[in-house]
Amino acid sequence: MKNLTRKEILALRDSMSHEDVAQKSEEIKNKLIYTSMYTEANHIFSFLSFNKEVRTKPIIDDCFQKGKQVYIPLCNMEIREIILCHMEGWNELRPNRMGILEPTKESIKIADRKILDMAIVPGAVFDRNGNRIGYGAGYYDKFFSSLKKNIIKIALCYSFQVVDQINPDAHDVPMDYIITEKEIIKCDE
Repeated sequence: MKNLTRKEILALRDSMSHEDVAQKSEEIKNKLIYTSMYTEANHIFSFLSFNKEVRTKPIIDDCFQKGKQVYIPLCNMEIREIILCHMEGWNELRPNRMGILEPTKESIKIADRKILDMAIVPGAVFDRNGNRIGYGAGYYDKFFSSLKKNIIKIALCYSFQVVDQINPDAHDVPMDYIITEKEIIKCDE
């Protein structure tokens, strides 16, 4: 069921025009950066958007402009785990073999996960309770379970990616908030 839902929603997302992605991403960014959660956070983890995901570059640029520290994922594909890296600028990133930006070997600055205030999270499908269907590799659930419990987890997605209900697995970690171009959803557990 999860695989079918993921496939259907990702097909919808892939059919979006680049103009639609840009417009909705801007609306989502503006909702996020005016929240008190974002304003008060100093150490922010963010995924690096790929294909037609909500664009995170404008958010990361806003973090840099406001003096916030930015942390990004480096996926270790051998052990299927995210390594947390401090990011200082776009020039230290290169596309990996899948085309996703990640730090070059020379620019990897491994960071302590305990420093994070907020995590900005990708995903394929979400429900209003914060349950998430990722891309199927399990990187983020493993990563979330290693973070301190009070970190604010915010999913960024388009409104059509929010469905009525997802039946979570035991290892799934729910989001605290979901931000779409239409609303900010405070998730209930």
